[in-house]
Amino acid sequence: MPASSPSVSVVVSTYDEGRWSKLVACIDSLKRQRVPAAEVIVVVDHNASMLERAVAAFSGAKVIENTGPRGLAGARNAGIACASGEVVAFIDDDARAEPDWLEQLQTCFDDAETVGVGGALIPEWETGKPNWVSPEFYWVFGCSYTGLPEDLAAVRNPIGANMAARVTVLREVGGFREGGEADSPRELRARGVVRAAGNVPDDTDLAIRVKQQIGDAVWLYQPRARVLHSVPAERASLGYFLRRSFEEGVGKASLSRLVGSEASLASERGYVSRVLPRGLARELGLLLRGDGAAALRIVTMIVGTGAAAVGYFSVVIR
Repeated sequence: MPASSPSVSVVVSTYDEGRWSKLVACIDSLKRQRVPAAEVIVVVDHNASMLERAVAAFSGAKVIENTGPRGLAGARNAGIACASGEVVAFIDDDARAEPDWLEQLQTCFDDAETVGVGGALIPEWETGKPNWVSPEFYWVFGCSYTGLPEDLAAVRNPIGANMAARVTVLREVGGFREGGEADSPRELRARGVVRAAGNVPDDTDLAIRVKQQIGDAVWLYQPRARVLHSVPAERASLGYFLRRSFEEGVGKASLSRLVGSEASLASERGYVSRVLPRGLARELGLLLRGDGAAALRIVTMIVGTGAAAVGYFSVVIR
């Protein structure tokens, strides 16, 4: 590890005591990192009983309360505000980092032009992988999907559940946009969040705003920085798939109003024009070779794309 590698604060945001066992597993995975974090910050989002429980359970971590707006963006911003590291890394409370996760992220910052980096999110299906979902649509479940680089490469934006950025940059742009959460409306309502800016994907929004303010900024994707991201049974359903596809379209339309359509849709155009056709061709080949489930995947790829398009145009035509 080069001596110039920056110190890293890891921020874990949490709000639901029903996910306590997953949070414990997440914190345990951070304790087993080959390159330890400068600090682990657990941000409890407006849940007094969980805050008390976390303070008692995680004596080696800095446990704080999100006193800002409810929601993931507000909680992450609370972590940024109190971080002492030169870099802040984010991981969801239902994810587990592999032992070299932090090391793989940290070394990317040896290049001064790198403002941030994202890693791979591997789905951990609690009830088994559905045979109707294709890897091109793993983004529905908050995971890395086919179409992302297979080696270290520059990207438009990372995925917030596994990303890191220089703290000076995060503070310069004002952190994550609060009120335009990436969570689903149902999850936000459960947390008492009133949506202010539409279903804006806050990680994409942040990365684009950084690039707009710092012209030579580089965001990287390092697939070797891996975390396992839990996909519970209620998310591995067709209803959730369609709802999240629709919300993705709504979010991208809302984002385009904030940062411009060229910046917000550049990656999506490549996904629709190149990634999806290759995926459909692959599934058609599997179907012709006798894989009956490939027909289901073809249908859900088409329907998922359609749901996203409907969500997008439902905002654009208003």
